[in-house]
Amino acid sequence: MAESNVDRTTFRKRIFAHKAKTASAVIVTVVVVLILAIITYTSYVTRLYEKYKITGEVSRTNVSSSRVLGYGTQFITYSADGIHCTDAKGNDVWSFPYEMQTPMVEISGSYVACADFNGRNVYIFNDKGQVGTIQMNVPIKRICVSGTGVVAIITDENTVTPISLYYYDGTLIASFRTSMAKFGYPVAISISDDSKLVGVSYLYLDSGTLMSRVAFYNFGDVGRNETDNLVSGFDYQGEVIPEIHFLSDHTAYALANDRLIFYEGKERPVSKSETLIHDEVHAVFYGDNRVGLVYINPTGETKYKMDVYTGSGKLENTFFFDVEYSDIFFANNRTVIYNAASALIYDSDGRVKFNGNFVDSVSLVIPTNSTNKYVLITPKSIQTIVLE
Repeated sequence: MAESNVDRTTFRKRIFAHKAKTASAVIVTVVVVLILAIITYTSYVTRLYEKYKITGEVSRTNVSSSRVLGYGTQFITYSADGIHCTDAKGNDVWSFPYEMQTPMVEISGSYVACADFNGRNVYIFNDKGQVGTIQMNVPIKRICVSGTGVVAIITDENTVTPISLYYYDGTLIASFRTSMAKFGYPVAISISDDSKLVGVSYLYLDSGTLMSRVAFYNFGDVGRNETDNLVSGFDYQGEVIPEIHFLSDHTAYALANDRLIFYEGKERPVSKSETLIHDEVHAVFYGDNRVGLVYINPTGETKYKMDVYTGSGKLENTFFFDVEYSDIFFANNRTVIYNAASALIYDSDGRVKFNGNFVDSVSLVIPTNSTNKYVLITPKSIQTIVLE
């Protein structure tokens, strides 16, 4: 009986020792994996890329005097003679000829609107091609398109300035006439993502004092019982507001000469925050629910300074750089600053992820779903690149 007790005790000790050894091995393995994961992640986060590899390239023919604009993973080329959509493989997705003196092109989501300044027609396209034409009887001054294909058109009739909303197929949604005496002259317009809200910036004089008014119109159920669908408005003394844009279906920003204003609300937008601007704004960029203001750096340590704000009006980051930029955009939580010869890319924490030169002269940089993969449009080719 005693021997049986000893054997059982020994057996239990061996079992315990085996389990302890196994547990220790598992713990060591987990710790090693975690350490390797941390090292890999840290290396990825802090890595600075200075070169890139071209993984694909196709030739393209450059049209003189044409401009290129990003259009999702594709791009739009337009000039006085026509507009074209091309994919990253160089395939001509669609093409539309016209004759214009001063073509205006606006893009939102998959919709593209094109019109001639002082012209009479607005042409609307999606990723399949032309989907509509809107004909006006008076000169067109400004256009705007939403991600659902609703087009806002500002025209000119001397003493009054009509603002009209159309579906892409030409069906009229609403139209109202503004005058200098009542509202002032509309200088900027934007439509929300869901096409329910329209924001307009007006400029007017009040007893000899320069004023700006930001008005929001609701074309849903809430705005139907309001005069001209007007649901909220804000006046600013001594201000000029040349920029107003929706960042989503319920947030918008307006840029005045001395402040950046954010609005919020799906039905009746209200002023959410105001940030005073003490330096002259050199340029403004928006996208990815962010707004970037570029200034000449007052300290002189770098040429430029850029403050980046979230859609709620919070200052997210400040960047200092010397790149003589041709464009800046936000995508995949990164900020891309570039010109024809070089690029500078920051991550959301303000770390530099890429600082290098292009092999060829670049007209346009297009982001992809991958943070390290981009498409470069050059005068002679379309290049797919990966940072390395």
